[in-house]
Amino acid sequence: MSTSIVLRILLAGWFVTVPGLWMAQGSAKPKSAGTSGRVLFETGFERFEGYDPALDLVDSLGRGQNGWTAVGHGGNGLLTNRVDDFTGQYAYIGYQGPTNDSSSVNLFRPTQLLPDTNSLPVVVFQTAFSIRDDSPSGAAADDFRWSVYTPNDHRLFTLDCHGPDQSINYALDDGKGFIGTGFQFEYGVVYQLEISMSFGRNRLSASLNGTPVVYELPLSTRLQRPSLGSVDAVWAANPKGTWNDNYMLFDDYRIVAYPPNAVAPLMELAGLDAQGKARLNVWGEPAVRYRIQSSNDLQTWIDRDIVVATAPDGLATWTDTQPTATRYYQAVALP
Repeated sequence: MSTSIVLRILLAGWFVTVPGLWMAQGSAKPKSAGTSGRVLFETGFERFEGYDPALDLVDSLGRGQNGWTAVGHGGNGLLTNRVDDFTGQYAYIGYQGPTNDSSSVNLFRPTQLLPDTNSLPVVVFQTAFSIRDDSPSGAAADDFRWSVYTPNDHRLFTLDCHGPDQSINYALDDGKGFIGTGFQFEYGVVYQLEISMSFGRNRLSASLNGTPVVYELPLSTRLQRPSLGSVDAVWAANPKGTWNDNYMLFDDYRIVAYPPNAVAPLMELAGLDAQGKARLNVWGEPAVRYRIQSSNDLQTWIDRDIVVATAPDGLATWTDTQPTATRYYQAVALP
């Protein structure tokens, strides 16, 4: 598994750009577990895995397929018709609102992980999802979310797609409510979501289609040693407290735990010094070594330096003492 990044490869990385000067590459998201990661759970909701499209994923009596469960009950199930990038069978939540007084519906498959912060400190959640609004709802549109919980149902983090204005927001466990990311989603577009959680550093980052929407946030502001219970697909009622016929498709649901040096770091441009030299921040895992490389053409990469991420934040800094008009940077985790 690669521990650096490739330009614009899906799920692999992003660029921080200063127009006309340079770009800094970085990634907090692996593409596959390879031999270094431990797969905690993964599914494509296919028939050969035991999923029956004739049944709800979790029915009104709480009976779930393959260990899936729910809090609240609303429309959910499996679909088989080919839609955009969804092939085979895939899941959905939404469309038919709960018949009780629930204000939200959660679908999840319990993980129950007490992270090994020494050998497997980073847990990465991946899924493909798309929000649909077949009869445009406008201000009455519902919200769809992805929420991370501990085993005792303490919500650590939520990434929210707010229907009325199509904004993307997040919430931590600090009680401050939702905060805008500055990004918006589009109905009908398929998004590849990754949430990278460093339980050793108590930090998380999230990206959509390779673009970071939040990064280096506290995984928990209240728990000293959080653990992982589940990552939920959530359907929330619209601001009027009613339910519309919006729905979310999702597939390729995957949770993997990784060792520190199996996950490429996130890089950001920290600024320029008085001589115009780039100062870079490399966010990785404590004690891991990262090789800094630069290129003027994205073809030939030159080794520049090796930095070590320090505890407890996993931050390493580096300044390019020989800047050029345009330069690209990447950091590679070393064994």
